[in-house]
Amino acid sequence: MRHVIYILVVVNLVYFSWNMLQNVPHKGDTSLVRRLPPKVRQLETVQEMEANKVSSSAEKTRVMRSDAPAVAGPPAIKDVRQETAEISGVEALTASEPPGAVARSSTCHALGPFVDDSVMKTLESRLNQLGYRPRERTSDTRVEAGYWIYLPSMERKEVLRITRMLDENNDRDYLILKGNALSLGTYESHSRVDIRLKMLHKYGLEPVVGPHVVTRTVYWLDLDLPDGEYAVLETIRSEYPDVQVQETACQ
Repeated sequence: MRHVIYILVVVNLVYFSWNMLQNVPHKGDTSLVRRLPPKVRQLETVQEMEANKVSSSAEKTRVMRSDAPAVAGPPAIKDVRQETAEISGVEALTASEPPGAVARSSTCHALGPFVDDSVMKTLESRLNQLGYRPRERTSDTRVEAGYWIYLPSMERKEVLRITRMLDENNDRDYLILKGNALSLGTYESHSRVDIRLKMLHKYGLEPVVGPHVVTRTVYWLDLDLPDGEYAVLETIRSEYPDVQVQETACQ
């Protein structure tokens, strides 16, 4: 009986040894490694810590780039021909008006007035010969054109009496105006005025003589003269003594 017990003990030892040898993990096999609890930090080597830092930094950079708004690309490169044209334009402007250049001032004059445009054109041709370029201009103005004989406003029955008397003497040179004034004619010369007055005095009338003012279109020449070039004005005054020379604001 004692031998049987010894045999059983030996068998159990052999079986236990064989089982232990089967549970020993091979190199590189992690299936049988015991996992640590979730809250227990696994020890890391220095190399693993540095590798984890580099990986974490790269991941953050990737996330930031994916979340950042799209950035417009670089501005389009300007056409070389367009840039060359712009530079040429600036150089031309600099050559014609260099920095610091001061524009030469000028004074403007009005020559006239001319009642007859033919006289104006004669003076214009003369100025063109002298190298100037005057500009034509017209304006309406009230001018005296002789004399006017008239009777001031009166009663209606009085103006009718006078016109009836003129008709009886075959005198048709009259016109009834607004306010029952009576125009008795306009005349260019003083001698014609004297003849008319003598006739009207025979009728017992005492008319008034005043200037005959009319609206006429007159002509001007506008001339721009650089400061200091006033000799041409003396030429105009000597050749055209009836022409007025007035300094005006430049247009």
